[in-house]
Amino acid sequence: MLKGFLISIIFSFSIISNAQENWVLKKDANGIQIYTRAIPNINFNEYKAVTSLNSSIDIVLKALLEAPKYHENCVSGVSYYVKPLKNNKHVFYVQKALPWPIKDRDIVTLLTVERISSKKIKLVLESFPEEIPEKNETIRIKKLMGHWLLEEKENKTIVTQQLFLDPEGNLPPFIVNNLIIKGPYKTFKELQNVTKNTKTNEAQG
Repeated sequence: MLKGFLISIIFSFSIISNAQENWVLKKDANGIQIYTRAIPNINFNEYKAVTSLNSSIDIVLKALLEAPKYHENCVSGVSYYVKPLKNNKHVFYVQKALPWPIKDRDIVTLLTVERISSKKIKLVLESFPEEIPEKNETIRIKKLMGHWLLEEKENKTIVTQQLFLDPEGNLPPFIVNNLIIKGPYKTFKELQNVTKNTKTNEAQG
């Protein structure tokens, strides 16, 4: 189970722009590359994370969709599964406790699975803020879009996550832009471990 694969979206949001900047490699370690790029007239950067996993596309998809069931007293930094919807849609919730005086943030995300082919799957992410009532002393993030792209090639799965988000409130851009390097890297390391363990368990079973 991939606890909190949506943690990194607390500080991220992918948009289409006619004047996008080039991607800049910010971190390259343990087979994970993190890129960022500036967006015209916006203070927060977009990011793209890429890795290659020695797992099938279905194992990776399963890891991304599995999460503990949502409840009222959610733990900070853990992605919770709220419910499935029609047409391969799934609702997730994540809350992030932040140090005082910064207000906590949370987000409800609609994830749509688009199976392009047997070897290519896109998971589209968008904000779904009205699905769960807003909570006291917590800012609900309302502007988010992005995606995961899974491509199986030669018994490996290339995983790309591209996201950008408006965290709202008064968070300094330099803090947010730093977190969009650390957050996705941590998420991808966890994804590596989860898919590796799943593959090992299936082989032993």
